[in-house]
Amino acid sequence: MNNIDKNIFLDTAWEIGCKLINSAIWHEDSCSWQGYSIEALNGEYKTVVRAFGSDVYSGTSGIVLFLVALYSEKKDPILLKTIEGAISQMKLNTTKLSNHGFYSGKPGIASALIKVGETLNRKKWIEDGLELLDSITSVSIKNHEIDLISGVAGTIPVLLDAYRKFNKKELLDKAIELGDLLNNTAKKEGHICSWSTVPSQKDLTGFSHGASGIALALLQLYNVTGSKEYLNTAIGGFNYERVSFDSAQQNWPDYRDGVVKQDSGNVCGISWCHGAPGIAISRYRANQLMPDSVYVQEMEIALSTTTANVYNTLNADLSNTNFSLCHGVAGNSDILLDCGREEHVKLAEAVGVAGINKYQQNNSSWPSGLNTNQYTPGLMMGLAGTGYFYMRLYNKEKYQSLLFSKL
Repeated sequence: MNNIDKNIFLDTAWEIGCKLINSAIWHEDSCSWQGYSIEALNGEYKTVVRAFGSDVYSGTSGIVLFLVALYSEKKDPILLKTIEGAISQMKLNTTKLSNHGFYSGKPGIASALIKVGETLNRKKWIEDGLELLDSITSVSIKNHEIDLISGVAGTIPVLLDAYRKFNKKELLDKAIELGDLLNNTAKKEGHICSWSTVPSQKDLTGFSHGASGIALALLQLYNVTGSKEYLNTAIGGFNYERVSFDSAQQNWPDYRDGVVKQDSGNVCGISWCHGAPGIAISRYRANQLMPDSVYVQEMEIALSTTTANVYNTLNADLSNTNFSLCHGVAGNSDILLDCGREEHVKLAEAVGVAGINKYQQNNSSWPSGLNTNQYTPGLMMGLAGTGYFYMRLYNKEKYQSLLFSKL
């Protein structure tokens, strides 16, 4: 496509931000959001209306990460007041969340507090974030608390970033303790390692709940400590995905229980959470930490599969997708912005323009990751994530991806 005026992306993000501002629910000096969510009720999943908590995945922390990026470009006083109200709500609800997980636990909230505090020069918010990291313990870790979304694989990178930034050795000590836990819970068969995280026929591949998200956390820990034990287990995790690779589909199988199997073979995901897009991120980040032609080769395979999906989705006029970061075209396109080359960036921009034409200009609701045409405000499944995708299209260097845990 021809070069475009990127201000259309900022304008779209602003329109989305205004919708979030207008839908905020206030109590005194705090605000939060409500919307639809898929919840387990009486043994089956149903959509319900609920108030969201403070987490990054669907709650206030994720929303505020989008709003503060928007405020960096639009110094609007009502936007600032909404950010302040959201921060107030976040700090009121931290005790209710789990100790671990960037997207569902305290580390993500701490990361958001520090990020927003640095952006807006609010020292107290930075201190609150560090205090929250100090409160994290590793007592009674459960199986599902070792992955990226809800476990220690999402905690370790936040601790390491804060350690490097603020020189607090106790945060490194916590990260090492959690790294030892990941190392000790790995199922090791020779040079192959995997982890049990969710009910599944086999241990999962993939970024959010699978081997690559955990392996990347261990590689990050090796990068700081130099411990070969972490390196060997990380390589073992990547090896597990190598032996699981489906060459016919150029993708990685989704082994979760409940995934409908095909007579022709494996079911492979095609999103950040399961499948090639998330694995592209893991190899991109791994190669940054420890350059290796194998990581590059695997990233290129994952990138090619992701690109084909985005192209086909765009060619079908976005009719078979949603605009969420977790498992929609916005998330897959976001990955192209970092992992790809100029032609991939152009494809992501084309998705952005198509979304504007289809939804923004027609005053239609942006489709969320619920796939029910019902409103949800959060980062990974909802409107805030769509807005952040447009901030990335506007300036991908300034606004880094939120599809991996980082301060």
